[in-house]
Amino acid sequence: MNVVLVVVGYGLAHPTGFASVGPMKILRILVLGFSLFYLFNSKKHYQYIFKGSSSWILWVFITLNIYVLPFSANIFISFEKFINLVPYFIYINYFVIYLFRAYDKEYVITFILRCLNITYLIPVASFILFGGGFAQDDIYGEVVGGFVSNHYGWGCAIFLASSLDLLRNRVIVSKNKKILLIFLCLIATYILAISGSRSGYLTFALCFLIFVLKNSNTSFYIKIFSTIAATYFVFHLYTDNDSALNKRLAKTETQLEKGDARSAIYELGFNTMANHPENILTGFGFYTFREAMFELNSNVDPKVLRINLHNSYLELFFGSGLFVFTFFLLFFVGKSLWNFAVYHSSRYTFLPPILLIPFFENNFNPGQFLFFPWFAIMFYYIHYNERQIKIEEVITPMPPVRKHQFL
Repeated sequence: MNVVLVVVGYGLAHPTGFASVGPMKILRILVLGFSLFYLFNSKKHYQYIFKGSSSWILWVFITLNIYVLPFSANIFISFEKFINLVPYFIYINYFVIYLFRAYDKEYVITFILRCLNITYLIPVASFILFGGGFAQDDIYGEVVGGFVSNHYGWGCAIFLASSLDLLRNRVIVSKNKKILLIFLCLIATYILAISGSRSGYLTFALCFLIFVLKNSNTSFYIKIFSTIAATYFVFHLYTDNDSALNKRLAKTETQLEKGDARSAIYELGFNTMANHPENILTGFGFYTFREAMFELNSNVDPKVLRINLHNSYLELFFGSGLFVFTFFLLFFVGKSLWNFAVYHSSRYTFLPPILLIPFFENNFNPGQFLFFPWFAIMFYYIHYNERQIKIEEVITPMPPVRKHQFL
């Protein structure tokens, strides 16, 4: 429900002139409060003993971020921004533990994929129902049906990866549902192609690479056919001068030659940190990058700071410092990559969009497009290696008592 509200909120923002942002934020907070209350008061569905002992990773992460708060360029902004995240971190972590106590681990991942599949169908449905056309070559930078082009790219990448995983792992067994989902996948592929989202292209291409090289639950011939079809599709886009793919390739070439706004702001951050090494371990302050740049640089060009970082990983690195960033990479990202590679890469492909799209936007905000998927998957893999014991295996029924035992 929480992730659905976030995506619906994005879809309503532009049509309402952003008037819906405030009410949707209040609604998300109310839903979070109800979710937390239900989570900590509902035990009747438990089928497994699952300690959730890896929660120490969450609490250490929170503690480390609070520890570096006094070093922020503006402690009040950093405190407000980070404390706002804490209830959501707690909810996602303990919701994953709740799922592990109620269901088998492998069922849990299919449950999460189902949720993501339904949620990120919303942008696809919005395009179909509210203004999208099937004669368009490029919608990059446009608002169509409530969503901007990047959101279409990101949403379609997640929808396609989750759909293909659900289909290939036979989670969806109804023939009619399979046909409908395949049809929607074709539409989502078209929307992804015209979105011009480089991060959407990249992450779905990596999903396809995992499918071809690692997946073992698909026949060799289907992989060959899929590769030929994908090659033809990309070649067709490449030969169309008006395609979004060609326009984005041309823009990327120009940015590599002349530089772009994001590269400039990243370079400023690294140079400032090099000139002020005392900030390497503690960072400039969570969400206070702009304030720190003006404070620590006497001649910084305001034009460089006209945009935000648009990078979740650099937001944490510049905001909370090297130690917190390293902890996050090891225990959140590293455990996800390792466990996915070892246990799931032979059957699933969903991980690249979840972990890589945050390179292109700041997801350390509960209202961001990928906040919930990002942390839900990471907390799933944080707890994945813990032991799950079926309750029936622990509770052994007592033998019946006979009268002669007391005579």
